[in-house]
Amino acid sequence: MSFVKATFSNASLWAFMTGFGEGVNDLRCDIADMKLTGWVDTATHYFTKSIGIHMEDYKSGIVYVPDVHKVGAFLKTCKEDNTVMQHVGNTLTLTNGNDEFSTPTHDHIMSYATVDRAKLAISMSKDAGWMSLGRADIQAHGNMSMEELRGISSMTKVVGKDAPVRVSVEDQEMTITAGTQRGARMTRQIEIDTTFAGSCETVFGSHFPKLANIMPSGTVIFHMGLKSALILRHSEVSALLVLKHQEGADQ
Repeated sequence: MSFVKATFSNASLWAFMTGFGEGVNDLRCDIADMKLTGWVDTATHYFTKSIGIHMEDYKSGIVYVPDVHKVGAFLKTCKEDNTVMQHVGNTLTLTNGNDEFSTPTHDHIMSYATVDRAKLAISMSKDAGWMSLGRADIQAHGNMSMEELRGISSMTKVVGKDAPVRVSVEDQEMTITAGTQRGARMTRQIEIDTTFAGSCETVFGSHFPKLANIMPSGTVIFHMGLKSALILRHSEVSALLVLKHQEGADQ
């Protein structure tokens, strides 16, 4: 019988469990090397991040979370600073002071179904110097602050909640445009540090603003291709977000 156990800051664990983006209802995590790491791969994005374990006394292994919303709801009500998470057999248990939450688990995690394939593609991209991802070329590279992307949800509120979002890099500037080519549009200039002097553009669905918010604050290294993905690699903490191009979104 598997036995996995670790203690976390309750605030950090809540942010971790609820911070993998829209459409993610379950989660597979690994506890190892003094950290908790999770991965998800969906039709809109791939995301992985880690948080540190609060105490050195832990048992490493795999943790299956069948419902991140219920776990998040429990953690949000907790009043003590630390929460103990343990996975024994087919049961996940969270303990915070006198409060305890437990749920049966299974290994059929939908958000993890294609993670191994995504990991391979990202590993190959890294080995190639981030010049490609799968069959798609990556042309633009640089640095930017995640604070520059905060609040772009206001753009979709102005032009429509279902509005697609176009991201373009040209003349050493990044431009975010919400709205369709033939309808109302709102544009924002993002300050970036890049040597890329060409032009490339890719399109995302209306989910883009909320997904951008799951990336921790700080400086990120970005890679983007023409009608391809936008890759954001955090330079300060363990987090990587791949926003997938949505063919036909900007119609």
